[in-house]
Amino acid sequence: MVLVHGGGVWLYSFRHLIGPLSEAFRVHALDMPGFGFTAILRDQVRIDVWSMADALKEYLDASGIRKASLVGHSWGGGWVLAFALAYPDAAGRIVLMDSSGLDVPDVLPWELLKVPVLGGVLLRLAGRTTARRMLEASFADRSLVTESMVSEILLPLRIRRNRQHQARLARNISWKEVEARLHEVHSPVVLVWGELDRYLPLSLSARFKDRMPGLAVHVIASCGHCPHEERPDAAAAIVSRFLGRGRPGIP
Repeated sequence: MVLVHGGGVWLYSFRHLIGPLSEAFRVHALDMPGFGFTAILRDQVRIDVWSMADALKEYLDASGIRKASLVGHSWGGGWVLAFALAYPDAAGRIVLMDSSGLDVPDVLPWELLKVPVLGGVLLRLAGRTTARRMLEASFADRSLVTESMVSEILLPLRIRRNRQHQARLARNISWKEVEARLHEVHSPVVLVWGELDRYLPLSLSARFKDRMPGLAVHVIASCGHCPHEERPDAAAAIVSRFLGRGRPGIP
């Protein structure tokens, strides 16, 4: 199983899932290029949704993984869908959590990151107040956002080339082709959504269902954009059942 984080964060966001899921699965959680503590060694000709799918395939190849189940959150869900379209033989079962992949605008702070020059400046100037505000918008229960969490999100943004990469990726993000091809995804897929998501509203799950007939949707009550952080027990239970390896201790 490979866990793919969303935009603006890194594998730290899966800290509550890795332990429980590792009791039944071989779990990989990676920092995608330009996120977390990766190092950009060369300027890529292309930085977009499809280059992120390529990077995921390179990771699987380097790890000796021929085929994997994939869990993607937010932008990570969109990258997983692009991966399944580009490399269908390598994609096993897919869990999408509050997922991108539809051709809809992001919320205003993310749209601002797409503005040339401004996006990079905003990432460079991001401080604790801004980071806390954006994290709190990700949770239904804002009290769960701690100072430690804010620090962990901000620390990787000190890496200049990664800031540049994230800003460039934000400018190039387009889910238009992914949405148009959702019917081509042949992997079994389940959708998990926080009832009170402020970034990607629950209503988008119906649009996914329209484009992927038979798609099952699990709504987690009183939960925001990050079920794997806010309601990790419920998220782990859904993932484990869908992948067919329920265990004692995961309800």
